[in-house]
Amino acid sequence: MIVINQFNGYAPDGRRLYFKGGSSSKEATRLEQERQARVQAAVDAINAIFDPQPYTTVDKNSVVTGGYDPSQTYYLADGSVFDPMSTRTEIKRTHHWGSGAKPFEGRYTTYDPVTVSYLDWDKINNVLNSGSLYSGLTTVTPDSREKLYEEQQQAIYDLNAKEVNDQYADAERANRFALARNGLLGGSSDIESNARLQEKTNEGLIQAQALGQQAASDLRTADEQSKQSLIAMAQSGIDTGTAQQMAQAQLNANAQSALGQRGGATIGNLFDNLSQAYLTRQIMNATQNGYNLYNNNYGNLSTNKTYQGS
Repeated sequence: MIVINQFNGYAPDGRRLYFKGGSSSKEATRLEQERQARVQAAVDAINAIFDPQPYTTVDKNSVVTGGYDPSQTYYLADGSVFDPMSTRTEIKRTHHWGSGAKPFEGRYTTYDPVTVSYLDWDKINNVLNSGSLYSGLTTVTPDSREKLYEEQQQAIYDLNAKEVNDQYADAERANRFALARNGLLGGSSDIESNARLQEKTNEGLIQAQALGQQAASDLRTADEQSKQSLIAMAQSGIDTGTAQQMAQAQLNANAQSALGQRGGATIGNLFDNLSQAYLTRQIMNATQNGYNLYNNNYGNLSTNKTYQGS
């Protein structure tokens, strides 16, 4: 049985008071606001690591070596403004005049401690002598993740472009030797076969560029997925310090994975004996044309003949 009184949320007539439970609601609101603040701090820490922004810090080249000018603003090594002032407690003496008819009647004096500020030359000399006082600031722009994306794209392109050029060199050499053995250097077969080799090389370089772009895109996607995963964890309650550590660890892991992709070219075999196949066809065409032109009946000539050299 509930005894109705003003202390348990009921009026004398038994009606529930409007404000009953109000303090608990305020406490819940306060706790929720604190939780949201912690979540936002963790999210901000994650964003700062994944997408660092320019910041202002002390210019290390502006260390003060001369005198101190009280009218100028100076900075400490952490970029904060140097405060040359200090405080001390002094006793303030106050005379109180009485209101009596006779002179000095009711007069008395009080002594009260007061805090005063003063220019602290000991503090100033300490920072000057230690070389930790600076006269200027500078803006630092951290290397963004974009730089790594660009490096990944270029590295993958360079790797595969080298493979393309190496394959071209091998194919061109094989094609040249075959043309020479068959007396076709300098002719139309020479021109057309080399044009075809160059065409395949250009196609390979375009593929190498696409592979580089895809590698950069894959790394960007991995970073974004990691970031969103960590933000979800931050909203679930991880603290700022843990969020920072996990964000940095995940970025490093993604970067190492990207570096692993630079271990070998993935362009594949571009030419597949293209030069030999082309040369064989040209030799057969030339031979057949000569046969038809001069009506030379060579019984051992066949259009099914294949080139055996390399």
